[in-house]
Amino acid sequence: MEFLDRFAAPLPDRPASFQILFDDLSDLSADGLRAALHDYHPELTDATVELVSASAFPVDSIGLAPDGPPPAILGLAEWGEHAIRLVACDAPMPSNAVEACLKPALLPPEFKARARAHRAHVLLYYAGRAADPLEQRVALGCVAGALAHFGAIVTLNEEARAAIASFALTADDDDEDMLATLRSLPVPFLYGGFAKMELTGVPGVWIRTFAAPRIGLPNLAYHADGHADGERVFQLFGAVLGYLRETGLPLESGERIGVDDDRQFAVRAPDDREWWLDGEGPMWVLEEVRSAECGVRSQE
Repeated sequence: MEFLDRFAAPLPDRPASFQILFDDLSDLSADGLRAALHDYHPELTDATVELVSASAFPVDSIGLAPDGPPPAILGLAEWGEHAIRLVACDAPMPSNAVEACLKPALLPPEFKARARAHRAHVLLYYAGRAADPLEQRVALGCVAGALAHFGAIVTLNEEARAAIASFALTADDDDEDMLATLRSLPVPFLYGGFAKMELTGVPGVWIRTFAAPRIGLPNLAYHADGHADGERVFQLFGAVLGYLRETGLPLESGERIGVDDDRQFAVRAPDDREWWLDGEGPMWVLEEVRSAECGVRSQE
């Protein structure tokens, strides 16, 4: 099948997608990306990569939405049941989408400044056959990690309002199993997001996830005293969502859960006044309670 036929094949209405910001795309090549994928994990040693100039095809034949910067490069990375559609643009990504991800990100200010000054970006869309939404995002993470070797600054998950340094998706040493690492990432890190919200007239800081339902999990929220609680709440969300992902058990309003010997939490649904917790899929608010009042489920 010709490249364009495969590239423009229909996708689901909302395919899993990551967005990658670059200083420029001058180093990106099909051979280089293919080699980076082969090195990423033994399961990717048969990966194929095709990159072609977008100018070779009529705009209306590509199958992309007309808004946004015009693409410079189109690509496909394929291995096993996975296929990743790549759209590279020699222009910045729309600033409102970038800022929605960068603002809550746990990144140093100088790193955010570099990301805001990016001059090119790559959009990745899952176009394979894997039914598991987590495995789709693991496949996206493989290509995003490979792109880190070509000057990628940050990797975004726009629907999760998440941004991480692209090098965080590369191996720390030669023995690291990157597929296992991607499968075990804390959900708030990239797949589910972790946003802090200061609201007029509301004391403290609300912290929530945004896209956990896209991998079959509920969103979580917590009303913290201040930004200093961020790391503690990140660990809380990661522990609870990791437990739910591993066990497949649901949360229920009114139940009590224990994260460790010192911290116990009650689960409740948002009330009608908490409009900032609206969104797709189930949302649960966690509220800390005294250990003596708690009960039934441990997250250890």
